[in-house]
Amino acid sequence: MEKIWKCIVIDDEMHAVELLEEYIESMPNMEVFKAYTNPLDALAEISAEDEIDFVFLDIDMPRITGLELAEALRNKTKYLVFTTGHSKFAINAFEVNADQFMLKPISMSKFALVVNELLKNRALKQELVPISESKTDDFFINTDQKNKLIRINPSEIIAIEGMDNYVKIHTISGPITAYFTMKELEEKLKGDDAFFRVQKSYIVAKYYIKHVDGHMIHCTNGLVIPIGVVYKSAFIEYLSQNTFRSTRKIGR
Repeated sequence: MEKIWKCIVIDDEMHAVELLEEYIESMPNMEVFKAYTNPLDALAEISAEDEIDFVFLDIDMPRITGLELAEALRNKTKYLVFTTGHSKFAINAFEVNADQFMLKPISMSKFALVVNELLKNRALKQELVPISESKTDDFFINTDQKNKLIRINPSEIIAIEGMDNYVKIHTISGPITAYFTMKELEEKLKGDDAFFRVQKSYIVAKYYIKHVDGHMIHCTNGLVIPIGVVYKSAFIEYLSQNTFRSTRKIGR
């Protein structure tokens, strides 16, 4: 039996609630569990026992803001998605660990895109569970999209690829473009032995190396990285220290 994703909508404007209810019911395997126009009612009634999957939450509301309410609800739902008419709240939204931020007016196509992307990322994360936790704390980066910040969990970084004036961070959820230099990101990850510089343009996470074929590193997401001459000896030393060998003699 397929999972039904339970949703809660919180918005002080009834037309906004009704619109999201319509969108939710139009999505396969999603249902409206509860809807509130009074955020204080939501605060009083929603509990962890409800096992909520999605909370769609307005920010600019009377008596208690969505940002304040989010702090109380964050641990009671799998996904927290802000819906607001004000882009100025974007940074604040991610400070309370929101999963997504939708700017009103919200179209059905935008709603479906956000929901499907979150569910797709969840499926990928279940397939690519981090083998080990990184020592580096989560951090936020600016992207090429205005007012959008993305939280980076270093344990989910597969590799970092340096481009001309930006980097591509390959994660288990997909690639992310960020306007940093390789040197800046290498400094950010300095001291974290989960990562290894293998080329001028690549930093790779050891835990996502699937296999090494000659001078090529094959990662779990299909990325293939050539080992640079300068970094070859250090990488071979790492492989030597972490290769399990039998004491038996072959052919006897």
